[in-house]
Amino acid sequence: MSLDIQHIAKSFGDKSVLEDVSFQLEKGKVAVLMGANGSGKTTLFNIITGFLKADYGKILLHNELIDKLSPHRRNTKGISRTFQDMRLIGELSVLDNVILAFQNQSGEQWWKVLFPIRSITNEQDTNKGKAERILNDCFIADVAESKANEISYGQQKLLNLACCIANNAEVILLDEPVAGVNPLYHKKLELIVKVLKKEKILLIIEHNTDFIQAVADEILFLNGGTITKFVDYATMRNNKAVLNAYI
Repeated sequence: MSLDIQHIAKSFGDKSVLEDVSFQLEKGKVAVLMGANGSGKTTLFNIITGFLKADYGKILLHNELIDKLSPHRRNTKGISRTFQDMRLIGELSVLDNVILAFQNQSGEQWWKVLFPIRSITNEQDTNKGKAERILNDCFIADVAESKANEISYGQQKLLNLACCIANNAEVILLDEPVAGVNPLYHKKLELIVKVLKKEKILLIIEHNTDFIQAVADEILFLNGGTITKFVDYATMRNNKAVLNAYI
């Protein structure tokens, strides 16, 4: 199981943001994407998930070319992400937000209305049970019935991740999962990430050094439109080019 990013380039007008970005992600490792503000990290996330189109390059998921697919099709292929602005449905309960994230539910396909009501009810019960287990795994089962806009910012971050898990994604991109979050939830997110990496491909944008050191198996440093790979945070921190990028 792999995600291959090959020679991605992206410019906005006369400004080149990504010039020749290539790397491969595999199950079992957590890759953290770092770089100074404006280096192109979010742009790269948007290209991988289809919200932006690269000027050049290829994206392959399990050796299948996906760079021409829409965001929705990439999601159904197994790529999911979180956003800094959450994008939760605030008036719905925490539990319902997770249930809505499940793919291929009966209500989404017109022909499934031909099934007996009992089969649809059974599906709903199954999804409710699955959602409750995901919320428990994400440490927010105690707020399952609360509205999403009523829980804390840290709990919303956990809910955002729970929705990615419910989406059954094979590739999860996390955009600053601990930014602005109470340190109490940092440890919970660390535990979730360490469990997920056994089954998922994980790429994380993050600036919190404690969190990075706790979860990262490799660092992808984005600078000058290209990626430099480091085996750990300590090696990256002592690199002269990295230090110059933050000056």
